Amino acid sequence: MKTDPSAPAFPKKGDDPNSQGLSKREYFAIRMAVGLLSAGDKGTNSVAGRAVRYADELIDVLQQRQQPGTTDDKS
Repeated sequence: MKTDPSAPAFPKKGDDPNSQGLSKREYFAIRMAVGLLSAGDKGTNSVAGRAVRYADELIDVLQQRQQPGTTDDKS
C-alpha cells in the first residue's frame, strides 16, 4: 500500500463531509516545522518551506519502501 499524501492523517469518524481534517502531508509538515523551531530555527519562511520539502521527502521514502521488492535502506 502506498502512502497517499492527500489521505487523512487521522481518518474522520461520522458522516460530516466538511470534517476532513489534516492530510498526511500537512501533518508531516507540521511535525517537521515543530522540530525545526524547537532546534532554534527562527526564520518562519524558511521553516515553512523546509518543513514541506522534508514532508515530501518522507512521503517519497515511505512510498519507495512500500513497493514490492524494495529493501534498499539508504539511511
